[in-house]
Parts: sequence; structure tokens; C-alpha cells
Amino acid sequence: MNSAAQFTPQQRHRATLLLFFVLLLIMMGFSVLFPIKAYYLEQFGADAFIMGLISTVYSLMQFIFAPLWGRLSDRVGRRPVLMVGLLGFVVSQTLFGLAKAIWMLFAARILGGMLSAAAMPTAMAYIADITPPEERAKGMGLLGAAFGLGVIVGPGVGGVLGTISLGLPFFVSAGLAFVAFLGVLAFLPESLPPEVRQAAHKEEARSRWEAFSPDMAALYLVTLALSLGMVGIEVTFSFFAADRLQLAVNETSWIFVVMGIVASIVQGFLVGPVQKAIGESRMMLGGLVIGALGMAGVILTTNPVLVTVAICVLSVGTGLARPANSALISRHARVGQGIAIGLMDSFDSLGRIIGPTAAGFIYRVSPALPYLSGALLFLVAFGLGLFWSVSARTSVTSSASQ
Repeated sequence: MNSAAQFTPQQRHRATLLLFFVLLLIMMGFSVLFPIKAYYLEQFGADAFIMGLISTVYSLMQFIFAPLWGRLSDRVGRRPVLMVGLLGFVVSQTLFGLAKAIWMLFAARILGGMLSAAAMPTAMAYIADITPPEERAKGMGLLGAAFGLGVIVGPGVGGVLGTISLGLPFFVSAGLAFVAFLGVLAFLPESLPPEVRQAAHKEEARSRWEAFSPDMAALYLVTLALSLGMVGIEVTFSFFAADRLQLAVNETSWIFVVMGIVASIVQGFLVGPVQKAIGESRMMLGGLVIGALGMAGVILTTNPVLVTVAICVLSVGTGLARPANSALISRHARVGQGIAIGLMDSFDSLGRIIGPTAAGFIYRVSPALPYLSGALLFLVAFGLGLFWSVSARTSVTSSASQ
């Protein structure tokens, strides 16, 4: 169900560029909250446990609703569903900034998880619609680069705004998302022609079952393993840097900045050439091995330079593996792009539901365990990817012999 033929290369370039800036604005809006969220929640008497619960319910809502929004976008089109997701983010961030009690914070995050879950999978499905299969990984990589750049810029903006008012970053976040909404409304054409939407509606019942064929399930589980592995480092690295390496807060922050820069460079500039040279499957498998080496390298580090090198190796690995995995799911899905990518996003959210609590618990046992388990998860993902690769090759050989 690909409609790339209706877009000229120039139209495809414009639409991809617009989506890049849309997701950059969203990620900036999301990450401006990173430096001030804990201080903001302290005003309500909330501690780290409450903050974790708020994050968990947000991810839980995304886990539930991302596939539903994806299926709906197959039926009614990407553009309206993407706009709902952007408006949902605007409303959620505004309500979070206006909250007067903890229950309001939870309500805002629940609503935000339900509605903003429409944005990311729909944007990725849009890219899948308008790009030929051989360019899919490059398109997914550009979206990943937008996320990486947003994470680099957003926290700096949030820190500055938070010194003025702790509520101000939430309203700026909502404003950035509204600008993105206006951009989609004014300039982004629909990617699914009516006949494709009608076909998706007829195939919906069949799609629910075919989405989880054994080979495709392996790729969804790769998504889950990547998410679990990366959440562990996101949750525990600040503690690891302080406890094991005695790094100051500003030193740890710079390591995260470098991580974001490397990931953005890899996804924005290297994914396309690497994909053309070795294909998505080998790129995903190679990225998973590199990521596992980076995770293992963190355990062995004894100074800031070495840990930064290990983190950069990890960023290169995930920067290659994630867009390759997304492209493979998109290219080989037997269902609508919205359903397939919505399910992928749902598995990513599942990792963000389970991962923080699990990583925090095993860190108490040993600071090295989140990184050892992350390396093992990447190797498990490598095994799943290898299973998919063999299954796909066998299927092609079988079809050719008939």
C-alpha cells in the first residue's frame, strides 16, 4: 500500500523537510521540560516515585493508542490524524502548565498519551507512503535525526526559560507544537489517495491477524529490545556517572549532548549511504552489534573520555539499527503502514513502561547491571533480526522456485 508514485521527487523532498521540522519542534517542545520537570513537580509535593508514575501512565497510553491511531490513519488519511496528535500535544502541555494539583498532572499526561500517540507513528507512516522502498531507511533516519536535534536544543532552552518561570517551558512547548500544527495544516498534502484508504478499510479485519506473523513479530520484538536497552541508560546513566565516575552534573549533561549530536549525524547523513551499500537487514544487524559493544564499553570505563567514547559507539549502533528496523517493518508489512508502524511505536512504548522500573531496580543490585543487560538485549535483538533475515531469504527462495 505505497503511494510514492503520486509524489514527484521535489514534492517528496518538501514533505520530508516539513515533517523533519514538525518533529524537531515537537521534540524540542518535549525536551525543554527535562531540566525543570523535577523542580516543577516538587511544587505539588511530588517525589521521584510520582514522577516515574506520571511518565509510566503517559507511555501506557501511547502503548494502547498508537496502533489504534495508526489503523485510523490507514482509513481516513495521515494528515487529519497527524493534526489531532499535534493538537493533543498542545492541549496536554497547556493543561500540565496550568495544573494546580497532582491529579491534574496525571489527567494531563493521560490525555497527552492518548492523543499525542497519533503524531509519531503517523509521521513515520507518511514517510513510508511517499518514499520508494529503497529510500525508506534514509527517510526514517531523517526523522530520527530530527528527534536527536530536538533533544540537543530543547533542554538548553528549557533551562533558560525555567529560570524565569517553572511553568513557562510548558507553554512554550505547547506553542512550538501549535506552530507545527499550522505548518501541517497549511503545507502538508495528504499522502494516501482515496482508493488506498478504501482498500485499507476492507482489509482491516485481516490486518489484525497478519500483523503478527512470526517473521514480523521478530522485528517488533527487536523494537522492544532496543527500547528496553536504551531506557536503561537514559534512566541510570546520571547515577552511574556520579557514583562510578564522580562526574559533575554539567559533565554528565555534556555527554548526553555529544550522544545526541552523534545520533543525529549518523541518522541524518550515514543511514542512506550505508543502506545503499549493505541493505537494511545487514545495517540493522551491524548496528545491534555495535550498540552491544558500546553498552559493554560503558561498564569498562574509568574516566570521562572513555565513557564518552563508549556512549558515542552506542549512539552509532542505535543510529543505524533503529531506522533500519523501522524501514524493514514498513517495507515488509502485510498490513497498512499506519497499523504496522503504530504497532512498532506501541512496542517502543512498552519498553518505556517496563524499562525505567526494571533498570532502577537492577541498578540497586549493581551499577553495571543495566549496561550488561542492555548489551544482552541488543544481542537478543541481533538473534531476532538474524531469524527474520533467514526467514525472509527462505521465503524469497521458495517463491522463486515455484
